[in-house]
Amino acid sequence: MINRQAEPPVNRKEGGAVDLQSLGEFGLIDLINIPAYSPEQVILGRGDDCAVLPFDEKHYQVLSCDLLIEDVHFIRSRITPQQLGYKAVAVNLSDVAAMGGKPVHILLSLALPPDYTVAEWQGFYQGVDEICRRYGVNVIGGDTTSSKDRLAINVTVLGLVEKQHLHLRSHAEPGDAVFVTGSLGGSRAGLELLLDETLHEPLNETLNKTMDISAEHREQLMQCHCRPEPCCEEILVLNRLAGDALHALNDISDGLVSECSEIAAASNISIVLKPEQVPVNESCARLAEYLGADGLQWAMTGGEDYQLVGTMAAEQADKICRRYQAETGKQLTIVGFAEPGSGVYLLQDDQKQPIEQKGYNHFRKPASEKPDEALKAPDGAEHQDDCPLNDMIKKQLADLSALEENFRVYRHDFNNHLACLSGLLQCGETNQAMAYLNQMIAAVPQAVQKTYSSRTILNILLNQKAQQAQRQGMDVEIHCTDGLLDFISDYDLCTLLGNLLDNGIEHSGSREDAYLYLDITEGTAGTEENGQAILIRMENSCEQAPEVYNGVLATQKEEAELHGKGVAQIQRMTARYGGTFSWMYDASQKRFITKCQFLKIS
Repeated sequence: MINRQAEPPVNRKEGGAVDLQSLGEFGLIDLINIPAYSPEQVILGRGDDCAVLPFDEKHYQVLSCDLLIEDVHFIRSRITPQQLGYKAVAVNLSDVAAMGGKPVHILLSLALPPDYTVAEWQGFYQGVDEICRRYGVNVIGGDTTSSKDRLAINVTVLGLVEKQHLHLRSHAEPGDAVFVTGSLGGSRAGLELLLDETLHEPLNETLNKTMDISAEHREQLMQCHCRPEPCCEEILVLNRLAGDALHALNDISDGLVSECSEIAAASNISIVLKPEQVPVNESCARLAEYLGADGLQWAMTGGEDYQLVGTMAAEQADKICRRYQAETGKQLTIVGFAEPGSGVYLLQDDQKQPIEQKGYNHFRKPASEKPDEALKAPDGAEHQDDCPLNDMIKKQLADLSALEENFRVYRHDFNNHLACLSGLLQCGETNQAMAYLNQMIAAVPQAVQKTYSSRTILNILLNQKAQQAQRQGMDVEIHCTDGLLDFISDYDLCTLLGNLLDNGIEHSGSREDAYLYLDITEGTAGTEENGQAILIRMENSCEQAPEVYNGVLATQKEEAELHGKGVAQIQRMTARYGGTFSWMYDASQKRFITKCQFLKIS
């Protein structure tokens, strides 16, 4: 049985209990220590993509299962039932391919929430039928039950592998070439598109040109995430062409670096990756550049590409790659090599830099993970995934979403409360009715005191910032024409207005007449000929003129490397939606004026 390398020491809560989040997914698995009570019936238990059991003289049987949970592995509103059915099976077939085998049967179990519809059920099984028909797989059973609130899907796959073609993570050898079967990062980019609808819906021509990614290519990226293809056909060709020269295999579910870490640990070798040779999906690279992220980072740690990563005898690698491309029209890419040692390294400027295992890991606290120094973007650019600024924005958006949910709950129960209150009054129970009314008042979420917009997230954000400014003794006026900013996603709107208002509050000073005014209105775009525009104008008191270097606003705070990001974020968000950003300082009145302008598309 293959065991993973030991995880770092874990944190413990009071009383000595292990903190599950600190332990992490793989550390949790390593706590399992149930022996095989019939060892003659097990070739390989846990520790690889599949368990391996005896079958007949020529074959082993391979088995694996995967559990998919709504809001953990998929967002039900962002994936069609057909895509979900296809993907649920695909990720399991990929495990069989990673062992060198061919899938034969699946067992499928679902826990259905109360709001799951017959149409979704039928669509889901259409996706299951499509992928099973494509790869000749039988659905031989399963189970169906109810769930209180979320959809859960479990697929168990059974496959066969010829004994000479069984490939384990432990089969890598020093000197091997490391390869991948296709381009990477497409699924990570597709997830970005799914999470932010403004990136894949054609808002306006300016945005489409700025992104430099066609609608067709954006759709392909979303398909990479929602409807991945397992390498069931590719592995059969590889087995035939490479034979004994093909050694270790793994499928890229958690990210290239993570899968290489598993191979290195199981084989007791080290793997050195050459970042310039990693095949980054072209559209993924363009989207990452547009978002200020790093396409290579997405390709190496994004996960869910379901390509194969493996090792083969280096002296035969070139010939195998040529024959594979000639036969399939697809490309095997050599991305590194194996050598004695342990761990995974990047080779840059002839220097090996160790990188820790990165990729999707259930239970692990994201905040405890530090960015890989070896994966920094050129010129010190920050990765969107690991940037502390984005962590703050995500936290702020999460807080707003929680408040929004509180309002939904309150609205949902409000009619029931009114009915009870009315009943008490009709029965003459005035004192009890007053007490009940006071409880209702106390239960009202306090974040929103004034209605600025019918868009809940925007309304909560503006109220929060207004109250923050008022607590500092500032005079605050906010005017918002409803519906004007509906073309901006919740995340980007929070980034744009959150940074804008934070800057205004921070720099308004402590004088008695400190103020902040925000207007979100319509106006003309410079001249009548230029058409109508959506204007965000903020004015705030400001005692000191801002410092400017090379035309860029500079932070005046200590530890400047930790600050000064707000204006850059405002500029980036404005540019993303085809807008313009400008500012001016009026020294005579000691005021600072910021403007974001977007052309209104009729």
